[in-house]
Amino acid sequence: MGPGREAADAAALLDGFSACLSGLGLPLARATTHAPTLHPSFRWVMRVWHPGASSLALRRRHGIESTPTFHGNTVERVVETRTPFRCRLDGDGPLPFPVLGELRTEGLTDYLIVPLRAARGRMGAASWATARPGGFTPIEICTLLALVEPFSLLFEIKALDDMLGAVLSAYVGRDPARQILTGTVRRGDVRLMRAAMMLTDLRGFGELSDRQSPDRVVAALNRMFDAIVPAVEAEGGEVLKYIGDGLLAVFDADRDEAEARSAALRAAEAALDALATLRNGDRAAFEVGVALHVGEVAYGNIGGGDRVDFTAIGRDLNVLARVERLCKTYNTPLIATDTFIDGLAHALEPLGTVALRGFSERHALFGCRRTAPVGAPAA
Repeated sequence: MGPGREAADAAALLDGFSACLSGLGLPLARATTHAPTLHPSFRWVMRVWHPGASSLALRRRHGIESTPTFHGNTVERVVETRTPFRCRLDGDGPLPFPVLGELRTEGLTDYLIVPLRAARGRMGAASWATARPGGFTPIEICTLLALVEPFSLLFEIKALDDMLGAVLSAYVGRDPARQILTGTVRRGDVRLMRAAMMLTDLRGFGELSDRQSPDRVVAALNRMFDAIVPAVEAEGGEVLKYIGDGLLAVFDADRDEAEARSAALRAAEAALDALATLRNGDRAAFEVGVALHVGEVAYGNIGGGDRVDFTAIGRDLNVLARVERLCKTYNTPLIATDTFIDGLAHALEPLGTVALRGFSERHALFGCRRTAPVGAPAA
């Protein structure tokens, strides 16, 4: 109840608690925790600890409850019955759950799993196993059972912290989530950063929405974003905002602007390659325009009353939006500005120099191919 409160997260709590039990002489060979979570990609988080190592997180996707991994297994048993379950693994007799056979194969001799109660009816679980001949002693079992309640109280706090971080990251992005959790919550709190910026937009979205049902439109958008977002994240980018049928991603350029611009260009090209592959194997043809620019971004809490949004604004974002609209004019899926391309090795072709509507300066633009007539269109 003392050091456990200072644990950074649920993983650190499990690691510290298990190491403490081992230090007191409990012959642990394995410990786990299992907790439901709120995340668009996964439903449960399982953490597995072994002596001498940090715990490993295994994320179980939505629908896990209907699969053999969960259904008819020990976690389901204690969550539903809300009672502990113990099983000796030594010997060669039949075992009631598949996972116990796997643990016996690993050389474990005794296994205890308990429910971890939380608020609002939520239930998790924790388990401990040993490889000592003869298994746990009665005193060791009583000790573990006596520690379940205090452990579950701290585990709930840490699991809720982890859940909050996961939810915020999913909805506002990793860096905004970190800022919010460290106190950047007041309206007007903004962060200024220099960034390589990437804006995407789906062509023909109005027509798609007109001829397809809303659920099919949502499914199509998700397929498109499934091709773009991994490319951004693989290069260290952050998706700051989904804007209807497009997204805004940034690559932090405060430390190394050239690398940030290179990363954004690689991400854009990888996203277009992924979309091309998707187009060849999918009934939906995704024609996407991508714009790249570099400049200053201000993002943070903007709104009114008690409702704020973590959003991004700035002059260079307006330049980016104007440039993206020219993808259709030049019939090219990718356009980068001269300030973005400056000094980078690239295979983009010059498209021309344009005056963007609302801006005094002119920008030379570069794209995948030049198919538009010579001349400087206004955007």
